[in-house]
Amino acid sequence: MRNLTDVLWQTIPTNDHDNPWAIRNPLDEARDLYRMVISGSSGVEEIRELIAVPEPIKEALLAYADRYPKDGQHIHSVLLFRERVAQEFERLVDEKPSEVPGQPETMEEPEGAVVLVN
Repeated sequence: MRNLTDVLWQTIPTNDHDNPWAIRNPLDEARDLYRMVISGSSGVEEIRELIAVPEPIKEALLAYADRYPKDGQHIHSVLLFRERVAQEFERLVDEKPSEVPGQPETMEEPEGAVVLVN
């Protein structure tokens, strides 16, 4: 069975209203989902679940794609898109932790800083 890295060479279709397989830019989708977290309408874990393709479903889709190559390229593209959305979403969460409700901001000690403890 092939994995998604095997199909990285494949391009993601551009948005075309007549194309049922058309998908958005992964960064745009991640930003929209991140806005849902910032607004408080969804939590980070909820969005991660929304983005992810459950393993049994992914396996079934990949098996179908292997059996029906005509649809396979589109299936691989959509699965790759979900991976890219996840990467971009995680990058946004990591870059701006203070904007995420309920997530403490990480503070790094400056180089050479001295920590005093009582």
